[in-house]
Amino acid sequence: MENKTLSCEGRKIHKNFRIREDQVLHMEGQCKIYGINSSEYIRRLIDTDMGKATPDQTKEAFLVHKQMVYEINRIGNNINQIVKNVNMHYYTDYEKKKLFALMNKIIELYERREKDGATDGSNA
Repeated sequence: MENKTLSCEGRKIHKNFRIREDQVLHMEGQCKIYGINSSEYIRRLIDTDMGKATPDQTKEAFLVHKQMVYEINRIGNNINQIVKNVNMHYYTDYEKKKLFALMNKIIELYERREKDGATDGSNA
Protein backbone atom coordinates (compact mmCIF):
# COMPACT_ATOMS: atom_id res chain seq x y z
CA MET A 1 0.00 0.00 0.00
CA GLU A 2 2.92 2.31 0.71
CA ASN A 3 4.23 1.98 -2.87
CA LYS A 4 0.88 3.10 -4.24
CA THR A 5 0.97 6.20 -2.06
CA LEU A 6 4.50 7.01 -3.21
CA SER A 7 3.69 6.50 -6.90
CA CYS A 8 0.63 8.78 -6.68
CA GLU A 9 2.30 11.39 -4.48
CA GLY A 10 2.93 13.85 -7.33
CA ARG A 11 -0.60 13.50 -8.69
CA LYS A 12 -2.63 15.67 -6.33
CA ILE A 13 -4.62 17.58 -8.94
CA HIS A 14 -7.89 16.13 -10.19
CA LYS A 15 -9.32 17.42 -13.50
CA ASN A 16 -12.72 16.80 -15.07
CA PHE A 17 -13.17 17.22 -18.82
CA ARG A 18 -15.72 16.50 -21.50
CA ILE A 19 -15.13 14.40 -24.60
CA ARG A 20 -17.35 12.92 -27.30
CA GLU A 21 -18.59 9.33 -27.25
CA ASP A 22 -16.37 8.37 -30.20
CA GLN A 23 -13.35 9.75 -28.33
CA VAL A 24 -14.26 7.68 -25.27
CA LEU A 25 -14.51 4.55 -27.40
CA HIS A 26 -11.16 5.31 -29.04
CA MET A 27 -9.49 5.93 -25.68
CA GLU A 28 -10.94 2.75 -24.17
CA GLY A 29 -9.73 0.75 -27.17
CA GLN A 30 -6.22 2.19 -26.87
CA CYS A 31 -6.18 1.53 -23.13
CA LYS A 32 -7.12 -2.08 -23.74
CA ILE A 33 -4.42 -2.50 -26.41
CA TYR A 34 -1.67 -1.05 -24.20
CA GLY A 35 -2.95 -2.49 -20.92
CA ILE A 36 -3.24 0.85 -19.14
CA ASN A 37 -6.08 2.80 -17.53
CA SER A 38 -7.51 6.02 -18.96
CA SER A 39 -5.61 8.25 -16.52
CA GLU A 40 -2.29 6.72 -17.54
CA TYR A 41 -3.25 7.02 -21.22
CA ILE A 42 -3.98 10.74 -20.84
CA ARG A 43 -0.75 11.29 -18.85
CA ARG A 44 1.23 9.61 -21.64
CA LEU A 45 -0.47 11.79 -24.25
CA ILE A 46 0.37 14.91 -22.25
CA ASP A 47 3.97 13.81 -21.73
CA THR A 48 4.38 13.05 -25.44
CA ASP A 49 5.54 15.97 -27.56
CA MET A 50 3.23 16.78 -30.48
CA GLY A 51 6.06 16.03 -32.92
CA LYS A 52 6.67 12.54 -31.55
CA ALA A 53 4.90 9.43 -32.76
CA THR A 54 1.60 8.46 -31.18
CA PRO A 55 1.14 4.91 -29.89
CA ASP A 56 -0.80 4.06 -33.08
CA GLN A 57 2.01 5.37 -35.30
CA THR A 58 4.61 3.52 -33.26
CA LYS A 59 2.69 0.26 -33.55
CA GLU A 60 2.18 0.76 -37.30
CA ALA A 61 5.86 1.60 -37.77
CA PHE A 62 6.84 -1.54 -35.88
CA LEU A 63 4.60 -3.70 -38.06
CA VAL A 64 5.91 -2.10 -41.27
CA HIS A 65 9.50 -2.51 -40.06
CA LYS A 66 8.87 -6.16 -39.22
CA GLN A 67 7.41 -6.76 -42.70
CA MET A 68 10.35 -4.97 -44.35
CA VAL A 69 12.85 -7.11 -42.42
CA TYR A 70 11.00 -10.23 -43.53
CA GLU A 71 11.01 -9.11 -47.18
CA ILE A 72 14.69 -8.12 -47.06
CA ASN A 73 15.56 -11.52 -45.61
CA ARG A 74 13.68 -13.20 -48.46
CA ILE A 75 15.48 -11.03 -51.00
CA GLY A 76 18.82 -11.86 -49.35
CA ASN A 77 18.03 -15.56 -49.62
CA ASN A 78 17.21 -15.16 -53.31
CA ILE A 79 20.42 -13.21 -53.90
CA ASN A 80 22.44 -15.95 -52.20
CA GLN A 81 20.86 -18.54 -54.48
CA ILE A 82 21.55 -16.39 -57.54
CA VAL A 83 25.19 -15.86 -56.54
CA LYS A 84 25.63 -19.58 -56.00
CA ASN A 85 24.21 -20.31 -59.45
CA VAL A 86 26.32 -17.55 -61.04
CA ASN A 87 29.44 -19.02 -59.48
CA MET A 88 28.47 -22.46 -60.75
CA HIS A 89 28.11 -21.00 -64.28
CA TYR A 90 24.39 -21.76 -64.59
CA TYR A 91 23.65 -18.38 -66.18
CA THR A 92 24.68 -16.85 -69.49
CA ASP A 93 26.44 -13.47 -69.57
CA TYR A 94 23.15 -11.82 -70.65
CA GLU A 95 21.28 -13.37 -67.70
CA LYS A 96 24.04 -12.29 -65.31
CA LYS A 97 23.81 -8.68 -66.52
CA LYS A 98 20.03 -8.76 -66.14
CA LEU A 99 20.30 -10.20 -62.61
CA PHE A 100 22.83 -7.56 -61.57
CA ALA A 101 20.58 -4.84 -62.99
CA LEU A 102 17.66 -6.21 -60.95
CA MET A 103 19.81 -6.37 -57.81
CA ASN A 104 20.89 -2.75 -58.34
CA LYS A 105 17.25 -1.74 -58.75
CA ILE A 106 16.38 -3.46 -55.45
CA ILE A 107 19.23 -1.62 -53.73
CA GLU A 108 18.11 1.68 -55.27
CA LEU A 109 14.49 1.15 -54.13
CA TYR A 110 15.63 0.26 -50.63
CA GLU A 111 17.90 3.32 -50.39
CA ARG A 112 15.11 5.58 -51.71
CA ARG A 113 12.75 4.09 -49.13
CA GLU A 114 15.27 4.74 -46.37
CA LYS A 115 15.79 8.33 -47.57
CA ASP A 116 12.03 9.02 -47.85
CA GLY A 117 11.38 7.55 -44.41
CA ALA A 118 14.07 9.73 -42.88
CA THR A 119 12.87 12.97 -44.49
CA ASP A 120 9.14 12.79 -43.79
CA GLY A 121 9.49 11.71 -40.15
CA SER A 122 7.54 8.48 -40.57
CA ASN A 123 8.69 4.89 -40.58
CA ALA A 124 5.71 3.52 -42.39
